[in-house]
Amino acid sequence: MDAFFASVEQALNPELRGKALIIGGEKTDLRGVVSTASYEARKFGVHSAMPLSEAIRRCPHGIFMRGNFERYREASATVRRILETVSPIVQMASIDEAYVDVTGSQRLLGGDDAIATHLKDRIREETGLTCTIAITPNKLVSKIASDEAKPDGYLRLADKDVEGFMRPLPLKKIPGIGPRTRESLESLRIFTAGELADQPPARLLRVFGPAAHGLQQRARGISTSAVEPYSPPKSISRETTFEQDLRDWERIERVLLYLAERASHTLREQKMECRRVSLKVRYADFQTPSFAATLADPTALDNEILAALRTLLPKAQARRAPVRLIGVTLGNLRFNQHQLALFERKDAEKWGRVLESIDDIRGKHGFNVIRSANTMGLGRKVELATPSLSR
Repeated sequence: MDAFFASVEQALNPELRGKALIIGGEKTDLRGVVSTASYEARKFGVHSAMPLSEAIRRCPHGIFMRGNFERYREASATVRRILETVSPIVQMASIDEAYVDVTGSQRLLGGDDAIATHLKDRIREETGLTCTIAITPNKLVSKIASDEAKPDGYLRLADKDVEGFMRPLPLKKIPGIGPRTRESLESLRIFTAGELADQPPARLLRVFGPAAHGLQQRARGISTSAVEPYSPPKSISRETTFEQDLRDWERIERVLLYLAERASHTLREQKMECRRVSLKVRYADFQTPSFAATLADPTALDNEILAALRTLLPKAQARRAPVRLIGVTLGNLRFNQHQLALFERKDAEKWGRVLESIDDIRGKHGFNVIRSANTMGLGRKVELATPSLSR
């Protein structure tokens, strides 16, 4: 999808069309970051993950909004439903990006060009949004090609076209080659995919070891990764940056517990349990340690996850420094086995039934319609720098 969050807002409010629109926070939210910028804002150098303060400096006339994650999720669900009209094999890579295996749809729908036209037309008709489509031999090349064809574009590459497409690309365009790897490659005077593909394997092995083969495969546009309709999450995280660095650990703890409740709610939505709970804290000097606890039994219950977090808090408080960011990660996930509770698990069963009822109500009326006493000190309406967590 093209500038997805911003495009959804522009589709809902035509007065925003053609304007420099930045989603991620209002002008007063100086500690936030840009989630999405419209193409009109990108002309001024605004991009996702940029601090809002820098976005304001570059585009002071822009319209800044916190956005509405529920609207974006609804639009994403509509797009997914449209994608499933051409193939049942759809993998949502994120809320605004998907892979679709159209191998078996060629004869039925009339080939690649007809499939792309059908999807672009249906998405525009039903959502008012534009998208960019790339149809290529594999997911890696499709990812790169769709980025290159944006916005509102379409690019089709056959097997014979891949090498010529890949060779001139700078290394930063290749997924899986991060800043540190790119720095190491550039120190070897390797700057493009073609130069990486042409390197003697032995030279790369000396620097990158076993990873060298994968680097060259990516540079050549070779990938065997299948389109997976569902891939269970490996972890569930929620975090937020404070508008000002805080020393008030009472408020920090309340925000942390609120984030934990959001994370455990998502855990139950996924019908999963966690075995590991991690606390992340970023101090004012940007040092970012994490502290973890392993649970005796897998759980999706708020009270057990919050109890684990409280054992970790003293470790974070030991450093007497202002806190910039706080977060929680639920890891070591597995699907809920619904095993019969043994020994002293009757309380857990009761809590499970209570939370099931609460989740049903939240599903109808929103997460914040029911909150625990732990977080009521944040007020009736939670206001965080992370827009999707404030609703």
